[in-house]
Amino acid sequence: MHLALLARYLDGDLWEARLCAAIPEEPLPVDEFNALSALSGCTAAYDAAVVALDGPDGLTAVRELRQRAPLLPILWIADEMEYAVFAFRYRVTAFLLRDASTAALRSAINTMRRESA
Repeated sequence: MHLALLARYLDGDLWEARLCAAIPEEPLPVDEFNALSALSGCTAAYDAAVVALDGPDGLTAVRELRQRAPLLPILWIADEMEYAVFAFRYRVTAFLLRDASTAALRSAINTMRRESA
């Protein structure tokens, strides 16, 4: 499964490492983007997207991704539970808080894998 990761510049490597550690038994190709505009036009190249952005930035990214790619599985990682309502509204595949366990990340990745198949 090929992932697009949207994260702040300094957070991208951390999230890429955590995602890969959640599925150690196989390679997990991850392309990191620091701005949604950089991903513009190439969402079809990915099996799923991970949005590791907080607050309004995360909400905007999820909303725009959903408009561009209505069927793309999305994992949204946020800092506040209040955004779970928006995750439901925009049909996000999985919603996790930043302190999610490795097991929760593994479960979310596996759910996205099933949806992208």
